[in-house]
Amino acid sequence: MGKTGEQLSVASPLPHPQPFLVILRRFIVFILVGLLLGPADVHAWDYLRHRFVNQLALASLPKNFPAFVRTAANTERILFLGGEPDRWRNQRDRALRHLNNPDHYLDIEDLAPYQLKPAQLSHFRYEYVEQMAAARVRLKLPLPNENADRIKGHPGFLPWAINENYLKLVSAFSYLKVFEEMGTPQEIANARANVVYRMGVLSHFIGDASQPLHTTKHYNGWVGDNPKDYTVSRRFHAWIDGGFLEAIGGHDEKALLAKVRPAKRLATPESTDDASGRFQAVMQYILGQYALVEPLYQLNKDGNLSPDNPAEGKAFLQTQLQKSGSVLGDMWFTAWQEAPPDKYLQSYLAKRKLKKE
Repeated sequence: MGKTGEQLSVASPLPHPQPFLVILRRFIVFILVGLLLGPADVHAWDYLRHRFVNQLALASLPKNFPAFVRTAANTERILFLGGEPDRWRNQRDRALRHLNNPDHYLDIEDLAPYQLKPAQLSHFRYEYVEQMAAARVRLKLPLPNENADRIKGHPGFLPWAINENYLKLVSAFSYLKVFEEMGTPQEIANARANVVYRMGVLSHFIGDASQPLHTTKHYNGWVGDNPKDYTVSRRFHAWIDGGFLEAIGGHDEKALLAKVRPAKRLATPESTDDASGRFQAVMQYILGQYALVEPLYQLNKDGNLSPDNPAEGKAFLQTQLQKSGSVLGDMWFTAWQEAPPDKYLQSYLAKRKLKKE
């Protein structure tokens, strides 16, 4: 029936959707099926630096942090997992690269064409996609040219990846706390393995956020207008990831470990929306690293990222590694502290116990 009660004729065509809705639907499909930007072969820190960030974070944990994390096997597992998300990126399968690659960056400048600012972005991943789609329609922005991995046209998902993986770690601790009280030895072992895995995967994205080139469209050489004549080398990203440090003998492991501060619980978010997790704090951290993009390029221009004159460049990058380890340790510690025992699991295990009695 129509709004006025008349029946639509069987022969009548369905009303055509409004152009706005057609374009919006097409763009949402494009984003969800044909996402994001950035080259597939650009990483943040190399594997050795990701491992070392995890070493720093582990060294920051207090003595009362769950002891199973410190066993030799679990420590090595956490260090190894620091490189896991990059292993997903290295696969030839386009669908996996399409899914995973955008989680490793947020190119801040690429928000500007959408007239969006970081503070305006929803902490829900798919609402953020909808914000981009609506802005593209409103501003009549063209769809980007597709690349092989279908990952152009979007600034990236790094803060969402960090927040979501943090919340998965909280969930893992919530289940572990109940299993340790009411579960079987096998259940406890499996729940601990889940915590170790979640700690390791989260670590990678914290490491990415601490490499300033993962916050900018200038991720691999300066692009566009270049009045200060910064490098446009396509090898710049790899040089910062680890090439420079390797060329000068590596980072100072003992010295940096000696400077580790104890992990601390992160402040409660100002937002009263529990679903926001740590999103606001993560976004502020990423913006802080974005502010270091041009100073990093200036260091290179001044010759301070050269093996012949390494002091300033080494200090800069080691500060980023130290910072990354501190933030990661804080997030691990906070996840453990904040995780409430899972009520559903408590109820289930209590019923299971009654059945056995």
